[in-house]
Amino acid sequence: MILIWIPVSILILYVLLNMVYARLWKKGLSVELFFEEKDAAEGDTATLVETVTNDKLLPLPVLKITFKMDRGLVVDEDRNASVSDMTNVVEYFGLSAHEQVTRRQPVRALKRGYYVIRTAGLVLPDFFSVGTRHTEVPQDTALMVLPSALAAGETADLSRRIVGEILSRRRLYQDVFSFRGIREYVPGDPQSMINWKASARSGDYMVNLRDYTSGQELRILLNLEVPAIRYREDLLEHAIRLAYTLAGDGIRQGVPVSFATNGRDLITGQEVSLEAGSSESHLGAMGQGLARVSLALAPRSFDLLLAEEGRKPVSDQATFCMISSGQSDALIREAASLSAKCGGLVWICPMDLDVERKTIPSGITFIPVEVSHVLTGSLL
Repeated sequence: MILIWIPVSILILYVLLNMVYARLWKKGLSVELFFEEKDAAEGDTATLVETVTNDKLLPLPVLKITFKMDRGLVVDEDRNASVSDMTNVVEYFGLSAHEQVTRRQPVRALKRGYYVIRTAGLVLPDFFSVGTRHTEVPQDTALMVLPSALAAGETADLSRRIVGEILSRRRLYQDVFSFRGIREYVPGDPQSMINWKASARSGDYMVNLRDYTSGQELRILLNLEVPAIRYREDLLEHAIRLAYTLAGDGIRQGVPVSFATNGRDLITGQEVSLEAGSSESHLGAMGQGLARVSLALAPRSFDLLLAEEGRKPVSDQATFCMISSGQSDALIREAASLSAKCGGLVWICPMDLDVERKTIPSGITFIPVEVSHVLTGSLL
């Protein structure tokens, strides 16, 4: 008789446990995913923090956490990840009563972009059966991956050519905001230059020295329109890296940089543009804007953007640098018109060796850049 009651008791216990877990397993259970860093650069490693909390008396011996990430991010512990269009990450936790477990997962950023984790799945296996219990928990975490700056050796010649273009247009003037030192007054110095405090201390008239600056602005125009029916996406990605790198070079030389592209923001759907600025924070804002540009959102024709630029008032202090793999007739026509209006234009063209180069009108400094499949560029 006792032998009969043993399996019956086990069965009753099993049924009761399943009823208890079916009713209470989600109570006090939460999961939070977030990146420790707000942004990273291509090739960097970020840290994804996974925190699971079981705030109840009922233990959870086995709990499976699942979430999806874009394949532009790679989990280093890839034994728990399967990759298709998305990376499906699976983690296993064991939680006692009223326990919180936190793990830090290294994630490598392979590609520029804006990556969001929207949901995390919680899966609890049924005891002694093949069934599972599942629920989805909303998440709101994102990692912005900025484009990487190209190596100095890849862009040195480009930077020199652009700086040369700026120097050829330079009109030096005194910068009233930049203080360099003090010297004695000489006849002909304007009264506004006199430093009255220093003059009182020395007993002679002393004047402020001001630095001379170029007053130039570098305006970068980036074309992300598909250049041909069959094309390599890395041409466009290289163009993005070029724009970001040249902007950084200009800012580090004290040249204000403005920017416009027909590429569209993944979140707003609007084209990305920035007014002129010369600070590191301005370069950071440009990097974030480029990180959120989605090549999956079809841009408008670049010749329309060039036409808009041509209708704007153009300062004779502005040097235009256009980055475009496309060489359509309409684009060349509008580029020539803009060049004639602003007194010249630099066109950097990332391209394959076997791509035909069209005739470029005079007034445009055309610089073809070969882009290999490993994303390195060299001047042709």
